[in-house]
Amino acid sequence: MIADHGLRTRCVISDDGMAPKYIGSLTRGRTGLVVDTGLEVHRNNLLAGDLKRSAVLELSAAPVTVETLRKVGSFIRENGLQTIVGLGGGSVLDAVKLAALFTADPGLTIFAERHAKRSGLLVLPPITNPKERPRTILMPSTVGTGAEVSAVACLDTAVGRRLVASPNLAGDVAMLDAGHLATLPKYLVFEGLLEAFLRVVGTMVGSQHSIFDDDGQVLIQRMVRLGERLTLHDAPELRLTAARLSMETHTGWALMGRNPYGARHWYLANELAYVTGARKMTATASVIGPIWEEIANGAAAWGDRRRLQQLWALVAEAVPDLDRDPAPGINDLMRRWGIAGLEAISRETLLRTTDAAIRNWGGALPMLRGVDAAQIHHVLTTAARRHHVLSGPTGEPRAGKREEVST
Repeated sequence: MIADHGLRTRCVISDDGMAPKYIGSLTRGRTGLVVDTGLEVHRNNLLAGDLKRSAVLELSAAPVTVETLRKVGSFIRENGLQTIVGLGGGSVLDAVKLAALFTADPGLTIFAERHAKRSGLLVLPPITNPKERPRTILMPSTVGTGAEVSAVACLDTAVGRRLVASPNLAGDVAMLDAGHLATLPKYLVFEGLLEAFLRVVGTMVGSQHSIFDDDGQVLIQRMVRLGERLTLHDAPELRLTAARLSMETHTGWALMGRNPYGARHWYLANELAYVTGARKMTATASVIGPIWEEIANGAAAWGDRRRLQQLWALVAEAVPDLDRDPAPGINDLMRRWGIAGLEAISRETLLRTTDAAIRNWGGALPMLRGVDAAQIHHVLTTAARRHHVLSGPTGEPRAGKREEVST
């Protein structure tokens, strides 16, 4: 989902190592740092600079739960924080965003608990007093989610993973520092670039023609060409560009005025990742090819065939070695970038994922409206066969724990 937050985030891009010397000019009042436990060097650099003597809370890079929010919320209240600096991947930034909002208006916690069973999307009401929300400065150490500028966040609840939306979730400041991306494993750079690429392509394929189509097309080609450069040479400036392009998918013009639920692959991949405990992009790599096959075969509920073909022609123009057909072509691109899907999809996983996708996103809901259980079952079965096995009830994939990789 894309959410318009009115471009309220101030975006700052710095050279390697400049954040500790600049961040003090962005804070106000008592400041605290919430940081991924795997980023000790970056944490120490910040504490040796402008954030000296700031309170610190370390979080593991795991999906955000209600317990996570309690921990961050207590950290905010006990230290009387007026500014929270978040440093880490998407889950750490989501934890900061959600905790800052829920601490400012505790009634939102009750709202979320009451409405979590209704669908996979929780649209929060306006907060009672926006000025009570601490200022948020978000510094990503990963690429792809754009959590530092997006107006949405993921929250794992007792009834499943929920997408929470509110204009107040967008960070007040998003700061990209090349040094924070230096320790990110290269395969996660490619996964993040693919995530941002599919956010644009998926949304455009699921939307009508727009006067901003040119912006989306240019952004698509820029991301693909950057990925190809990264296959040949890894450099800090290229990683920084990847993070900037990811951010641009939320703050630029490319997705302005589009169907906010147009990237329909996201909803199925979200449920598959939750059920298996795999990373989101591992699940996405499994389903995107089969979904594009369905679109190419005229299944309009997944997206517009003509638009997909037009957009893929731009990709094939940028990378002539790719198959000219979108479905095999995206599989070619993922192979070039070293991105693999799940090793296996069990029958139990197939059934649970199908049920969750329809329950949380389908039926009368706009996210997967027009997509029925049989179509989802077909996509997942195709994904399983592509990996040469549809295993038994205990044949879960070995791909990843229900945790993000610390970077």
